[in-house]
Amino acid sequence: MQIKENSTLYDAIVVGSGAGGGMATKVLADAGLKVAVVEAGPFFDPADPDQKTQLRWPYESPRRGAGTVRPFGDFDAAYGGWEIEGEPYTHKDGTKF
Repeated sequence: MQIKENSTLYDAIVVGSGAGGGMATKVLADAGLKVAVVEAGPFFDPADPDQKTQLRWPYESPRRGAGTVRPFGDFDAAYGGWEIEGEPYTHKDGTKF
């Protein structure tokens, strides 16, 4: 890992470039903000064919597209769930939030 000293000022810093962080970065940048993304994951090179795991045929996968083994389940796909009585994400009458 290389640490660079940088005096650039940003309007927002997004921690993590997952689904939420990536979308937050796009929305903020589209709004005109100068955004930096901090990611702890490994470096991803889209030009490296070995890293393009999502763009491969299922038969090229070690498990033929079935997912990977997890400690508490057979695959990494979600299954099961529960329902919470009522909607916890509501707002008071006359307010936006």
